[in-house]
Amino acid sequence: MAVSPRNNTMQLDAPDDWAALLALLSNCLKHPDESLRTAIADGSLEADLAATTRAVGVDRTSPVPGVEDRDVTEDYEALFGAFRQPFAPPAASPYKEWYEDRDGGLMDGPPASRMEDRYEALDVTIPEAYPPDHVSLQLEYASLLAEAAAFDELAAFVEMELDWIDAFGTLVDDSAAEAPFHRYCVDVLITAVAALRAALDVEEPSDAQIDRMSERALSQRT
Repeated sequence: MAVSPRNNTMQLDAPDDWAALLALLSNCLKHPDESLRTAIADGSLEADLAATTRAVGVDRTSPVPGVEDRDVTEDYEALFGAFRQPFAPPAASPYKEWYEDRDGGLMDGPPASRMEDRYEALDVTIPEAYPPDHVSLQLEYASLLAEAAAFDELAAFVEMELDWIDAFGTLVDDSAAEAPFHRYCVDVLITAVAALRAALDVEEPSDAQIDRMSERALSQRT
């Protein structure tokens, strides 16, 4: 899938490196598969994360944790899928304001509808296993915008659609699951999104906004 290049007033240094980092984080936060387990085990994920974060100036506090003694699928479900309580929903809808009753539960809010429209415009089918506003799909879309040098659209997307990432991190911190690999990925994601906001001159959400989104998701997740 491809996004058409845009005429921009905004600029972004190292867009290809940003695209690579966003795509890498997207893969890390998808349902784990054998390719992810292999990349963790053979060190290629660490090498790729080291290269891409260094290229865009994102600091990491530690390398990728090992998963030799862990079931990463079970960790994923425990942290993100309500396998254990409390958990952290990995999609935007629970965190964002709705304009009607939440009859459908946690998901399928306005962020999901907007992502459906974006992917439909690209003639891409969203996998059934994911809500349209799942963090991995949002990061994949942001990666496409960076790759296409659609910087104005990327800035708007980061400001409007990735403003929930900090609240997501708050719920991850508060979650019951140990899940060291996925907790690590969320920490890197929060740092990367903060750096991307700065690079695009995008305003970050206020503490009050983060608290409201966290409380909104907390009220819906149990």
